[in-house]
Amino acid sequence: MPDFIEATARAIKIDYLQDTLFGVNALTCECMTQVARIACGWELRLTPPWPSQIKDAHTIAFEWEGVACHGLIKDVQPLPAGELLLAIEIQP
Repeated sequence: MPDFIEATARAIKIDYLQDTLFGVNALTCECMTQVARIACGWELRLTPPWPSQIKDAHTIAFEWEGVACHGLIKDVQPLPAGELLLAIEIQP
């Protein structure tokens, strides 16, 4: 269960890495996002539209309330309302 939930979605710049046959793609997007702090990291709920490539990303970085956050994407779940839920494990 999340320790804290950002009740209203706000625009967050997200940097993420995606593996391809030709190497790693470094991509950036700005999405309307709700953020929750969970025991092992962060949970991001992206509201549509979100980039389809983010489902295949393995590493993510974003800034939330002035704190730089980065980690590994451990789980990706599409939600019925078209949202995307990302579970992120914090990396030092």
